[in-house]
Amino acid sequence: MGTRIAACGFGLFFVLGCCSATRPGGAQSNSRGAEALRSGDYDKARAHFEDALKSRAEDEANQAGLLQVLRETGQYREALKRGIEFLKARENSAKLQLEMGRSFKAAGDLGGAEQHLRRATQLGGPARLDSVRELGFLLEETGRRSEAEGLWQRTVEEYRKGAVGGSQDLGNVAVAAWQLGWAQDAKDIFLDATSGKNVSVEALASFGYLFLEKYNATDALGVFRDCLKTNPRYADALLGIALAKKYENNNEVEANARKALEVNPNLVPAINLMAELRIQEENYEEAIREVRRALAVNPSDLEALSLEAVYHQFRGDQAAFTQAERRVLEIHPSFGRLYFTIAENLANRRKYAEAIEFNRKALNLDPKLWAAWASLGMNLMRVGELSEGRRAVQKAFEGDPYNVWAFNTLDLLDQMDKFVEVRSEHFLLRLAKEDEPVLSVYAPKLAEEVFAKLSQKYGFKPVGPLQVEIFPDHGGFAVRTLGLPGLGALGVCFGKVIALDSPRARKPGSFNWGSTLWHEFAHVITLQMTRHNIPRWFSEGISVYEERRARPGWGDDLNAPFVKAYKEGKVLKVSELNSGMMRPKFPEQVALSYYQASLVCELIEEKFGFAKIRESLLLFAEGLPTVEVFRRSLGWDAATLDAEYARYVDARLREVAPHLDFQRHAEGDESSRTKEALKGVLERNPDDFFANLQLGGILKKEKANGAAEVYLKKAQALFPEYVEPGNPYQVLADIYLEEKRPDEALTQLLGWSRYDENALAPLMRAAEIYRERKDWENEARMLQLSVYIHPYDPAAHTMLGEAAMESRDWATAVAAYKVLVGLNPADLAGAHFNLARAWSESGRKQEAKKETLRALEIAPTFEKAQQLLLKLTGSEP
Repeated sequence: MGTRIAACGFGLFFVLGCCSATRPGGAQSNSRGAEALRSGDYDKARAHFEDALKSRAEDEANQAGLLQVLRETGQYREALKRGIEFLKARENSAKLQLEMGRSFKAAGDLGGAEQHLRRATQLGGPARLDSVRELGFLLEETGRRSEAEGLWQRTVEEYRKGAVGGSQDLGNVAVAAWQLGWAQDAKDIFLDATSGKNVSVEALASFGYLFLEKYNATDALGVFRDCLKTNPRYADALLGIALAKKYENNNEVEANARKALEVNPNLVPAINLMAELRIQEENYEEAIREVRRALAVNPSDLEALSLEAVYHQFRGDQAAFTQAERRVLEIHPSFGRLYFTIAENLANRRKYAEAIEFNRKALNLDPKLWAAWASLGMNLMRVGELSEGRRAVQKAFEGDPYNVWAFNTLDLLDQMDKFVEVRSEHFLLRLAKEDEPVLSVYAPKLAEEVFAKLSQKYGFKPVGPLQVEIFPDHGGFAVRTLGLPGLGALGVCFGKVIALDSPRARKPGSFNWGSTLWHEFAHVITLQMTRHNIPRWFSEGISVYEERRARPGWGDDLNAPFVKAYKEGKVLKVSELNSGMMRPKFPEQVALSYYQASLVCELIEEKFGFAKIRESLLLFAEGLPTVEVFRRSLGWDAATLDAEYARYVDARLREVAPHLDFQRHAEGDESSRTKEALKGVLERNPDDFFANLQLGGILKKEKANGAAEVYLKKAQALFPEYVEPGNPYQVLADIYLEEKRPDEALTQLLGWSRYDENALAPLMRAAEIYRERKDWENEARMLQLSVYIHPYDPAAHTMLGEAAMESRDWATAVAAYKVLVGLNPADLAGAHFNLARAWSESGRKQEAKKETLRALEIAPTFEKAQQLLLKLTGSEP
């Protein structure tokens, strides 16, 4: 299918040297200025150049160096003012004409930029290929691709004739090859340009942007970081790192964009990125402020104008959208990226059908916009159109075989061709063959359960066909979702299509696939019910809220990280929850934001009743902004919602928070965790949760179970939701099981499972206690919950089948034994026989007979199976 761009160990062989456009030489002051410029000390560089110009006012190298400093720090107007003065005496300076062209372009005067760049190209000189590159970019950006291609072709021809050398000029040749679509050639030339001495940071940065275009963030980061070794303040490299971090769920994108803006406050691509981040957070007013800030610097910037169109699209202002659209197409009549940008932002808002429409508009303008073909394919797949989506991604890959996103997606689709399809009343499920014996039994049943319950509760029946795709490895799930591996989520919903990890993709005890499927189906309801207008935080909040109502222990609960965030003042306002989910400032913030969002739903239900949640969804369906929705449904403006929520959280945490001394817990060394030290802590503060828990654990290890029990129960009372390893439930259950106190052990095990959806051990231990009591119904209940954590344990299914048979729950027995057969246990004949028994008791004689015969094929002398067969055939004496 093609070859990815290979990873390169950039840091191993780069010896970085001079900057791009200013080359040392001439007077010593110019040399010092160039050295400071190369290292990113722009203030010192400017001082040196200004000082040199005092004595040699017409020195070309110092003039060009000063203009470069001003341009790289965003002082475009001053650069133009000084450049006009310099050109009065040096009209034939190619270096000055080039710098003027670049500054005019940065300031949005495309006509002025073209005039100076053409003049610089005509004048030639050492920087001629810099001028050709900049003119080529300008022609591309104004819709004159054929003329630009002529420049790129001539540049490459010079290289082929051996007429080009040096890092900067080789970088320009690589750019030309890239623009002609020759990605592998461009990569090879970039490697030549960026190895050896005196490496150009501009060539390095361009190399990084080539990798970015192909969604190869890892290699892009390597190049940009090498660039920063020469110039730690090179704004284009800082911006490149920000862009490479876009697909990581952290705040490094914004942090690096801000670093770039500290160097160059008028770096329009960085401002545009800030606007894009605000759009992703659905903070549209902040987004348009950033867009207007960008356009104030460069009113001709196509990306900023496209983001302005995005804003108007989301606000439903068709007249303003048309005006922004017209401004873009006046500059570049075939600028398909306008519609591609809109499509990408619509997809981020989970509006996949609309994104498809704009992808198609982009391709009508620019059929060779391969990124739009890939985006079209991904969005078609997100709405369940796998075949058509595949064709679009294939088209993208054929046009650009170095697009990692397209390659990964096609590779995944090849794997999905081998998936098994399972149908239920409302769902089509796609499963890996290795998952089919287990999940084909349990997943459709759970899917139909959640469909029935939530459809009735919300008074809304989702439009199908509904598809569920379950991936046996997390990398495949991540590619299905984003086109790239590395996604940290467990599941995703596109409206009609749900994708999630298979339980085999995660370590047992770390993932509950049942609660994940329930969570994602809640998104089906909220996305479709609101026409995909629901804010991300509210949709996630409702999904977690519904998880908690599905099964004991499912969904996020109060935990220690949340209490810590509360004590440190890091609990977000409602208006900040999207940011917490998408750009977390600390590792736990994503999960905490989901939990916080669910608390908003709890607040609404407690204060107004569930009907107000449903009413809010119907208002979102009308396309109303969030503030207006809650003003109408709750009578609260944004400030009131934030204030009410803060009071709600305070009421939940004001009692428990003082008991958790995180500072003492984190700062103490081993001496502070001895029995004597912990007793001292508790003398001063008997309600220290961690001290009670730790002391109880020490006493348990010392076999002082009676004393340990006192402290562990105290810890449990102080913070009952704590279920991390070594939690009070776990240790107390161990004590009670050792001491043959099954009733008390069972209480602890059930308490543990009530707060931890991933805890397998308490369910299995509780099942054993119920089994000893012959409490078959409760044993089966525990084992059924365990199946959503680890469904591949033959012993658990054997126990579940037996418990279900004893409690006359034939359907559960049939399911358990069907799965057991699929797991190919050691006693396969016995599994078929037990499945036959379950079918027989269900009144399904034919199925029972088939399973009995299968048992006898494996074990012809199996007496119980022989007797059952006689009974089923009516031949029993």
